[in-house]
Amino acid sequence: MIRLAPHVGIDPRPSAESLYLLLMWNVGSRHDPNGQEGLLHFLEHTLFKGTRRRRSRQLFAAVERYGGELNAFTTKDKMAVEMRLPPFAAEVGLRLLAELADEATFPENEVEKEREVILEELAMYEDIPEESLLDHFEEQVFAEGGLRHPILGYVASVQAIQAQDLRTAYARLAHTPWVLLLTGPLSVSQGDKLLARQGWLTRAVGSQVWPTQAERPAPPSQRTFERPIQQIHLVVGGEGPSPYRWEESLPFFLLMYHLGGGQMTSRFNLLLRELYGWAYTVYGFTHTYPERTVWGFYAGLSPEVAEKARRIIHRELDKPLFQSPSSAQLARLKRAYLGRQKLAWENPTYRLSVEARHWLDMGEPFSPQAWEAALWAVEPSHLQAAAEAAFSLRYERAYVPLKGV
Repeated sequence: MIRLAPHVGIDPRPSAESLYLLLMWNVGSRHDPNGQEGLLHFLEHTLFKGTRRRRSRQLFAAVERYGGELNAFTTKDKMAVEMRLPPFAAEVGLRLLAELADEATFPENEVEKEREVILEELAMYEDIPEESLLDHFEEQVFAEGGLRHPILGYVASVQAIQAQDLRTAYARLAHTPWVLLLTGPLSVSQGDKLLARQGWLTRAVGSQVWPTQAERPAPPSQRTFERPIQQIHLVVGGEGPSPYRWEESLPFFLLMYHLGGGQMTSRFNLLLRELYGWAYTVYGFTHTYPERTVWGFYAGLSPEVAEKARRIIHRELDKPLFQSPSSAQLARLKRAYLGRQKLAWENPTYRLSVEARHWLDMGEPFSPQAWEAALWAVEPSHLQAAAEAAFSLRYERAYVPLKGV
């Protein structure tokens, strides 16, 4: 990533066929006010509902007439607008990003329609046990704080948000730190001229920090909820280190990859699916924030084997506490993890999201070379220390079938 301005970067990819643009703000659902959980997600939805120049349909038509895509997303600590376009439509995309950042109007009738869309989105996720379980897991990990509530909020809080609340939040967005990143078949010189013409290199960068309630971890607990379902859906997880403290986070991420990294040879997949045939879906996940990581392992299980699978998960989480890998084993794990990251890095959506988050959180572009050097510096004893720090305190959350049904 080449820095063109304190808040703008370009990643030239000469062989690419399309341009990917990402405008990210340093604010997310953890900054939602009490009683208005879901406000930032609502704001993201309604950004596209009209500007001073165009109606919603015209905004999308401006991109789609070139075959492009316009989208947005909200995480617990970031909000972003993203766009994919052919290179010849780059100026259109940059103009449209500025229009969305400066001129959204939030018409009352459009806000009311989008409220219904979001309520349907909430209902959809609640109807998917796996999604619902993961959405609500952090309610159990944290007793207080903005990370506790789901990104979408709750039915009551979404119903309470009014158009003026969105306009007020949008006005604050203008004073919030942001970064704009581009990748595609543009040279540095071409990108610099293009961004300068559209005013992005001299655009003001805000410094306002949105208030949020500090997180207070809850005591470890095990909770079960009955649902009209057939499977048992189980999550076992907890808290881990900041992703930016590489000496702590890289050993931890290596452990997560080894146990449930999504590959067929991950430890939990080999045991719960391949050896015993107990689970169709089993994987690990990490939700990273500037100061911490929330981790977990999910498994969908038949009721008859759920307790056995649960015991295996805890047994494997205990193993690293007293078993350290050999240097050869660790080298193989590093190669596999590094290879997976390089594959992911080819995806511009993933690559620029990582870059933008690092830029906003750390004040500078991400260095893949420094990260890789830190990875190769991990020693076997570091994995043991990471396991002791992250896996000692655990939370369990499960959805189980209704009794007597």
